[in-house]
Amino acid sequence: MIKKDAIIIGSGQAGNPLALKLSAAGLKTVLIEKSEEMLGGVCVNVGCTPSKTLIASAKAMHKIKTAHKHGISVPDVSIDFEITQKRKNDIVAKSKKGVKKNLEEAENLDLIYGTASFSGEKTISVQNESEEAIEFTAPYIFINVGCRPATPEIDGLKDVKWYDSTGILELQEIPKKLIVIGSGYIGLELGQMYSRFGSEVIIVEKAGQIISNEDADIAENLQEILEEEGLTFHLNSEIKNVKQDDNKITLTFTKNNKQEQIEGTHLLIVTGRKSNADSLHLEKAGIKQDDKGYIKVNQKLETNVDGVYALGDIKGGPQFTHISYNDYVIVSDNILEQKNTSTEGRIIPYTVFTDPQVGRVGLSEKEATEKNLNFTVIKIPGKRITRGLESAETQGLWKAVVDNDSDKILGAAIIGSEGGEMTSIIQMAMKGNISAKDLQTFIFSHPTYSESLNTLFDELE
Repeated sequence: MIKKDAIIIGSGQAGNPLALKLSAAGLKTVLIEKSEEMLGGVCVNVGCTPSKTLIASAKAMHKIKTAHKHGISVPDVSIDFEITQKRKNDIVAKSKKGVKKNLEEAENLDLIYGTASFSGEKTISVQNESEEAIEFTAPYIFINVGCRPATPEIDGLKDVKWYDSTGILELQEIPKKLIVIGSGYIGLELGQMYSRFGSEVIIVEKAGQIISNEDADIAENLQEILEEEGLTFHLNSEIKNVKQDDNKITLTFTKNNKQEQIEGTHLLIVTGRKSNADSLHLEKAGIKQDDKGYIKVNQKLETNVDGVYALGDIKGGPQFTHISYNDYVIVSDNILEQKNTSTEGRIIPYTVFTDPQVGRVGLSEKEATEKNLNFTVIKIPGKRITRGLESAETQGLWKAVVDNDSDKILGAAIIGSEGGEMTSIIQMAMKGNISAKDLQTFIFSHPTYSESLNTLFDELE
């Protein structure tokens, strides 16, 4: 049994900085990662970094193809997908190299590879392929093992070659016809990406709208934009079965009580993610989980077992890299600086990296309605964004929800160029208690996208 001050399971966007911070503070720390290939977590290796790199390449291709809007003609646009993939792989490798270097050079920190699981309340067993299990114990244990793509139950799926959000990024060829099951942000991002690379893309969704957590007007606006680019959508569709004959995949579903079939060359399934806690043997430590397998925590990210914390996606709730990083900040503040930091009042932004982006922060209109709040909704179309007119980027919709009693901004959603950056500005205003009326006259640089926040909030009476 090896005694440490802290054990961290998982080197994602909470585990990695936490390991560096705790060890720098003098705590003898061990960081356990399943394999060197996943050092840095999902975001660096198979999530944000590779996907956004490929999405940027697809956007560059789209810009060239649509340059005629600016009077520029570029005939015979083509792509060398091998170079595109190499660029992505090089960026991932560079990011991972930096993570590895920092961890290996840190004092008071041991980095080991293997499968970690609880063998007792405060003991962790680590098993790798070549050695006997090693046991560690520590007063502090931090779980940052994340989630993985979920596999839905579809008749015939086991006999079909299909891809999840990880595998689709490693394709060496551009699909001729890609069927996407799921219209969340991952499905939309990757669907548009491959469409821009040259694939015919069909998206099938069980719900009545895409990005089902958003307001209907936001979802409808984005769907119209994607349809203009050539993507096809089947909503309210219940999948019955899928089969494959050689290179042809056939998906059967019912839509409006009518059975339909579509064919494709490739199948991408992005219908959600599931907890990675199933390999941790949490029952041996008495750690409680919810009915979906996520670890239960309080507002300080503490589990029901003293000294054991869960950070990032594994605890459920919003599954974003920036949330994982903020989780690290919370536990670091409380343990090393004896602060009282918590998730209470945390204002959470996120961005759907379609083009144009969907930036989102705070409450949506339907969430404000469910809370019975007294509020006003304000909107402006993308064609009123001056910078967008100058840049030939007039698609989208800017929307905000404002509390009528306090004039506080409750939330916003922006579909438009750099929509994620715009909602980050609104997030800072919300955090700083800047009122909606303040943003009517706030001085922004001209001509920028941000100055159209004046225009948006001028819609208030």
